[in-house]
Amino acid sequence: MKNQSSEKYITEIQRMKVEKNAIILAHYYQTSDIQDIADFVGDSLALSQKAAANNADIILFAGVKFMAETAKFSHLKRGFYFLI
Repeated sequence: MKNQSSEKYITEIQRMKVEKNAIILAHYYQTSDIQDIADFVGDSLALSQKAAANNADIILFAGVKFMAETAKFSHLKRGFYFLI
């Protein structure tokens, strides 16, 4: 069960994703709270493919660093951030 504070953060994250044209990609290894706010959850390869095949201005990659670095190369002209 999420408390009010958590719900406020989730609402703000969702608002900012729309405002900034951002997506969150989360690896299966991430905790459920991170997976819950992610746009895509998967293994490293699937997340790298999602990073390459979207039009987001910003990608937040919550996962394995070496695969996030690989995904970054397909997204060089846009913002790309690691959360590991």
